[in-house]
Amino acid sequence: MLRTHTCGELTEKHVKTETTLCGWVHRRRDHGGVIFVDLRDRYGLTQVVFHPDILKKNFSLAEELRPEYVIKVQGKVRMRPEGQTNEKIKTGKIEIEVTELEFLNRAKTPPFEIDQEMEVKEELRLKYRYLDIRRERVKNNLILRSEIFKTTRKFFENEGFLEIETPILIKGTPEGSREYLVPSRLYPGDFYVLPQSPQQLKQLLMVAGIDRYFQIPRCFRDEDQRGDRQPEFTQLDLEMSFVNQEDVMDVIERYFLEITEKHTTGKKFPKKFPRMTYHDAMSTYGVDKPDMRFDLKLVNISSEKEKCGFGVFENSEYVFVLPVPKKHGEVTRKMIDDYTELAKKNGAGGLAWFRVGEESGPVAKYCSKEFLEKITKKTNSEKGDLLLFGAGNFETAVSPLGAIRSSLGDVFNLKDPNNFAYLWVYEFPMFEMNSEGQIGAVHHPFTRPLKEDQHLLANEPLKARAEAYDIVLNGVELGGGSIRIHESELQAQIFDILRISKEDADRRFGHMLRAFEYGAPPHGGCAPGLDRIVMMFAGEPNIREVIAFPKNQTAQDLMLGAPSKMPEEQIKELHIEVREEE
Repeated sequence: MLRTHTCGELTEKHVKTETTLCGWVHRRRDHGGVIFVDLRDRYGLTQVVFHPDILKKNFSLAEELRPEYVIKVQGKVRMRPEGQTNEKIKTGKIEIEVTELEFLNRAKTPPFEIDQEMEVKEELRLKYRYLDIRRERVKNNLILRSEIFKTTRKFFENEGFLEIETPILIKGTPEGSREYLVPSRLYPGDFYVLPQSPQQLKQLLMVAGIDRYFQIPRCFRDEDQRGDRQPEFTQLDLEMSFVNQEDVMDVIERYFLEITEKHTTGKKFPKKFPRMTYHDAMSTYGVDKPDMRFDLKLVNISSEKEKCGFGVFENSEYVFVLPVPKKHGEVTRKMIDDYTELAKKNGAGGLAWFRVGEESGPVAKYCSKEFLEKITKKTNSEKGDLLLFGAGNFETAVSPLGAIRSSLGDVFNLKDPNNFAYLWVYEFPMFEMNSEGQIGAVHHPFTRPLKEDQHLLANEPLKARAEAYDIVLNGVELGGGSIRIHESELQAQIFDILRISKEDADRRFGHMLRAFEYGAPPHGGCAPGLDRIVMMFAGEPNIREVIAFPKNQTAQDLMLGAPSKMPEEQIKELHIEVREEE
């Protein structure tokens, strides 16, 4: 080893010890001929001192030192002079009196400061990500990520799970998100795909008798990017046999308690996670992943809308109201205009509102006084409180108010960063109708319907609920799962509802259906997103901050320059042709 210690290791107990350190020049200070350098590696900082009387002939090298030079120093550990200690770091009471200096590598001036956490454009940070990782923020995020992964593996190993890898090159089964295609050189015209998740493979492991499986796989989705999405991401994947929904939720909840206790400091979190049905979450918070850290709630006033005097309300299937108490702060007309646009982006035609005790707002203009009094009483509102309304079908009535509620939580600082408000949301719908009037699976076609709702599959499938569940933290869905279908007859019925023909089912899922004919056990699982977990634990705004080499928001790798053009010979060898866009 070139070094005897790391730059975060030495303390006063090492005084008079001879040491050799290697690292990067973090900061350099010249104090009247004596040069001080903060030497950095991933473990920390150590102050090293270059004195011309001690270093002698090599002192000219010390005068050449610049930020990010990689050096090796030898010397003796000594206490810092009185009044010059740094209590903020572990090595802050000692320094190294250098006797030997060796340059391991010089460095160009970095495109941004490494030694301080100043704001740098993300484009520049991603282009020079190897430099960005040297900074405390990203480095500490990657350390946290590594520690959470370590705890994850240990937890599931102790629970009797086997860690099993599944393949990256698999068969395409077009459903859900768009898949990345990989052309086959050996089989012209045929393709592999990169897996969106190991969903089918883990179910096949249950058929194989591996009753407790987990892995930390890479998953790939060719979709538009958001703050919590990447083309490739990492999830915790697990599946269990001979279990019901309670069994899966229990092990996941204990896992989250374990990592929260080990990898957070000063966070408040429930020892038993509250639960809420999908319908209750939507009715109360306007979203299926509600942030439970603050108490603004929607109120269903559909039964009060009859003969209210406002045609929009009277002709709507549902009307909900979001009361905003004045005690939280003032909602200005400018904010109402902004929230009207937000409501429109979430499916509403506009935003009706009424301020209690004032004759202002469209609701006050059109609605009867009796209706306003009833709504004020039902919502326990007081003078000055603002009432925001949503109307239409169920989704249109609640979703815009849910988006506004989340924004108000930010505006009025209602989201306590030290509160980890975990929540289970369950009993999701089995199916949904798309914009083209076709029924699709909300989760995936192997999700099991609730036993008490199976009779609805024949004539009212859209009313059927699934044995599906999501784990939510502070308004972010960390992962979801379900109990799976393991009987061929029930699976055939689901395919029929989804209008998947026998031929199409065999083409897409034949391997699964054949496996189920050989004794598939009852099974279920869950797949939390580890990138999102680390993001939440690190308090970061997006998952790019907790991934070593992420893509940007348009799925480009700015550091490597990917995606990129490929040589024509290689493209021809793969039996594909690139056409220019018209």
